[in-house]
Amino acid sequence: MAPHDPSAELAPERLLPPHLAERVTRHGGGRAAPADGTFVLYWMRTAVRAHENPALDAALTAGARLGVPVFVYHALSERYPYASDRHHRFILEGARDVAAECAARGIGYAFHLERPGHRAPALRLLAARAALVLTETMPIPPLSAWTAALAAQAPCPVWSVDAACVVPMPLVGRAHTRAFAFRDATAALRDARVGRPWTAVAPATPPFVPDALPFTPVALAEADLGALVAACAIDHGVPPIAEFPGGSVAGYARWEAFVRRGALDRYAADRNDPVRDGVSGMSPYLHYGMVSPFRVARACAERARAARGGEGAEKYLEELLVWRELAWSFCHWHPAPASMAALPAWALETLAAHARDPRPARSWEALARARSGDRLWDAAQRALLRHGMLHNNLR
Repeated sequence: MAPHDPSAELAPERLLPPHLAERVTRHGGGRAAPADGTFVLYWMRTAVRAHENPALDAALTAGARLGVPVFVYHALSERYPYASDRHHRFILEGARDVAAECAARGIGYAFHLERPGHRAPALRLLAARAALVLTETMPIPPLSAWTAALAAQAPCPVWSVDAACVVPMPLVGRAHTRAFAFRDATAALRDARVGRPWTAVAPATPPFVPDALPFTPVALAEADLGALVAACAIDHGVPPIAEFPGGSVAGYARWEAFVRRGALDRYAADRNDPVRDGVSGMSPYLHYGMVSPFRVARACAERARAARGGEGAEKYLEELLVWRELAWSFCHWHPAPASMAALPAWALETLAAHARDPRPARSWEALARARSGDRLWDAAQRALLRHGMLHNNLR
């Protein structure tokens, strides 16, 4: 395929097939690829996987059309909210799987861990050399602000790609506030995509890593992850959870065990009881994009169609594709999803009506350390501290 004309404005619909173009949001206005841009930069953040990843496949497709290689830059900052040993370890374990996947697919990848002596503005320096930057759409602060800041500084186009939802957020069209309305409005879009197999895009060039990287990459396969975490300026009071290792391998092992023990089939009946082992525990793996929501949805849909999973598989699909994606698309389409303006009128009225209600004063420390004196709160908080997970009804 002939290289794309770099003087033309880059448009997703010109470079990408429809199933990828429909997932793209452009930031910072339309721009042409700079003449000196030598690679496509994929800034990996919230789709920590190298399979069934629309952002990665969009980068590989765009790179082939532009006639330049693709480089995956994956970084872990010390500055995200609630940065702790627990989050850091989980993300690093996921990054180790990504590094292995990228090597197996022949994709250039490097991991940058922010810590003393390793705090260069690597992303900005790399973007200055790129023809195009892609990242994932994450429509909540601070990530949405980081995307906007990069788009304002980068000399090349910046795109974000929905790698989280079966129904692409850009197609939803509005911030739905009710699940039934979202379900009905997106039914045709969902039905057309839920069973669609994902075909990986092959790299058009050998593995590429830019010369003179502005950081020292971490060799994740051999690294002492505990020592790396200890070196970071984060909260070291929240330890990792051994029963929740990070990464795609661990995520799919948890999913397969959930299905194998029959819990998916019983999901509709068991999910609301906190004392039953009725939930999948897939939330952290979906949150960080370590497992493909498309793969999980396909498996549920196939089981529901075959009448093996019955109501359980159907209910899991409802939670995964309606309630979960409702929240994503609401944040994508609402102008201020983290503000009080995002709350419905009835919630604001209730808050105002009870603003002066007497309440016992409890410190943050007492609540966080399960020392509030409320037996249910303290039991739930101890479970969260020890196991890293709390049943939805207890949350």
